[in-house]
Amino acid sequence: MKLTDSQIEKLYNFTQKHYVEWYDVQTELVDHLANGIETQWQENPNTSFEDALKTEFKKFGVMGFGDVVEERTKALNKTYWRLIWKNFKGFFKLPKIILTLFLIWAYYTALSFSMQYHTNWVVIPTLTVLFGFPWYFWIKEFKRSRRLKKQTGKKWLFDNTISQLGGLVHVMNFAIYFQVFYQNKQVWPVSLSVIFSICAVLIGMLIYIAVYVVTPKLRNEMAQHNPEYNFV
Repeated sequence: MKLTDSQIEKLYNFTQKHYVEWYDVQTELVDHLANGIETQWQENPNTSFEDALKTEFKKFGVMGFGDVVEERTKALNKTYWRLIWKNFKGFFKLPKIILTLFLIWAYYTALSFSMQYHTNWVVIPTLTVLFGFPWYFWIKEFKRSRRLKKQTGKKWLFDNTISQLGGLVHVMNFAIYFQVFYQNKQVWPVSLSVIFSICAVLIGMLIYIAVYVVTPKLRNEMAQHNPEYNFV
């Protein structure tokens, strides 16, 4: 005995009423609930839809669907970071490692030249980009998510993960703290300049990979496996 379309719709409404706002998570839960209900009907065809649903929901425990949302969020972040790390490691193998070392050297040279004249024309733009670009990307993705919801009537946990770059968006905190530190350092020792150059280049590479490599890849896969997911 299979669930009808109206019963499937009731399952979606049920998950939404229990504080699951993300359509991709709702779909996963609806599939799980539907399979459980159909299994109950195989064992006892006289069980009502409502009673079978209550029985399946009790299996999720006191937290209800909360644990599922949390686990799904962690899984998406883990997948996102796994792809970032996979591409990031490629920049430390030939021939890309040559480009990586060159960028660090070029940045260090520009930074050292700036420090000789006690100017901040290298550091401040760097911190501005590291702080500002994640914000720009987050705002852009937030607007995109709103358009997508208006178009489809659905919100996606996937988009929420993308907008935060899998948590990489919190790199902006680095820029805030370093600005305070920088105000107390008029002249940098060579070791600090080297460390800052390495960090600036590597963080910039991580942001680039997340935005221009991993995000498009995951978005294409999402669209292929979910016909409801549309580009805006």
